[in-house]
Amino acid sequence: MSSTPSSPSARPSPRRFPRRRRRERAAVPLAASGSQQMTLRRAPNIWAFVLLGGVLGALVGVLVGLSGGGSAEFTREAVTLFMVSVGTVLGLAAGAVVALVLDRVSVARARAVTTEVVDGEDGTPAGPAQDAPRTTDPRRSREG
Repeated sequence: MSSTPSSPSARPSPRRFPRRRRRERAAVPLAASGSQQMTLRRAPNIWAFVLLGGVLGALVGVLVGLSGGGSAEFTREAVTLFMVSVGTVLGLAAGAVVALVLDRVSVARARAVTTEVVDGEDGTPAGPAQDAPRTTDPRRSREG
């Protein structure tokens, strides 16, 4: 027989797993003036892909359910409803996978850019170089 202490302080906490804290991003302080290095990437909206995948899966389920022949055991409506539910679940999963793949691609394609810190509402740069372009990315030239 195992002996366990009866005092409440010696008992383990009721939670088996500690609650994970959200990892907060440290805010990057802006430079008072001049230029600053930043990372630029275009991330997909994951929930839009998941929702679109579910809708497309439901439409495919409707088409498959209505195109099938009748059965003595199941009605056409029951088959259609089953195919809609299966198509929706598969579409949700496919949309999530596509969104995650596109997110990984966007992380790989992220690039570093140099920006000019702007002071005030008029849009003038805070530093001494007021005529300099706002980004120095070689692919995006402000000339022309």
